Amino acid sequence: MKITTLLITLRTPVILLLVFFLGATSASALNLAAVEGEWTPPDSPTPIPMWGFIPDPGSCPMGPVVWDVGPLQVVAPGGNLTILLRNCLSEPVSLVIPGQNAVLNPVIMTDLQGRDRVTAFTHEAAAAGGTASYTWSNLKSGTFLYQSGSNPAKQIHMGLFGALTVGSYSQVIGDVLVLFSEIDPALHGTLSAATPLTYKPKYFLVNGKAYTAAQPVPVVFGGATDKKDLLLRFVNAGLMSHVPVLQGPHMKIIAEDGNPYPYAREQYSVLLAAGKTLDARWRPLETGTYALYDRSLSLSSNGAPGGGMLVYFRADIKPFPWMMFVPAITSGRIRLGL
Repeated sequence: MKITTLLITLRTPVILLLVFFLGATSASALNLAAVEGEWTPPDSPTPIPMWGFIPDPGSCPMGPVVWDVGPLQVVAPGGNLTILLRNCLSEPVSLVIPGQNAVLNPVIMTDLQGRDRVTAFTHEAAAAGGTASYTWSNLKSGTFLYQSGSNPAKQIHMGLFGALTVGSYSQVIGDVLVLFSEIDPALHGTLSAATPLTYKPKYFLVNGKAYTAAQPVPVVFGGATDKKDLLLRFVNAGLMSHVPVLQGPHMKIIAEDGNPYPYAREQYSVLLAAGKTLDARWRPLETGTYALYDRSLSLSSNGAPGGGMLVYFRADIKPFPWMMFVPAITSGRIRLGL
């Protein structure tokens, strides 16, 4: 596996991230659709049924789309965010962003024993083409997970999730999103089977993809300068805890669930519980390839080693032109590869 080949795979994600940054405003309106999808595992040509969020095409797709995590949303802090959701699935869906301000209207049903049960954290878009609007006000800075608020134990695992980033940090040159998730194929065969009671995931994903040597997982390129850090945004959309480890220099953990720490925590690994987000600064010290992986060893695909939650960062440290005549000082630009 050659680094040059891996770097080429990053061009498209770089462009997409830049577009999202340029489109960030203080008041944002977005349109999403919840649709049926399919994800093809690396060890089998048979796709796994999924549900997912996509940019709203204006009408429901005629068939399943290629599944991916929901599109990254980048907005400015302090403003409002409104999302119009079109539901193309066979059951009601809602949308929540834990940690952001919103007026919630829980959906309550009465079970056969006369007890009130909450089936959704807020109002829903009806099945088979229904729509609903959701608004969050005075957006808080940080990294967040947006997800279905209806039957979340089922619908989030089916794939109804994505990442939201609000603002950035000083002395940070770029962002890299590292979104962990899992798939248990047994829960995707039929709608009645989608329950976490017998949860045993077989596939472990980073940004919606399982690592293989033949198909490296793309990580968005952030860039760098000599005195600025790269911002790593960790998100766990799975039902299990994971422990990202970054080989090389330590990370400085600066925020959790959008809440900044009073002091940065210098660590080589972080505990990323289900539904958790963490922000970290990182700066390589020398040219090299740095592996980021899950220390809890979610490093397989359907039991076969050599897959799962693994990505590589490639750093090329070069002196700036004005430093070419100062041999004792080195500086650098960062490239990320897999």
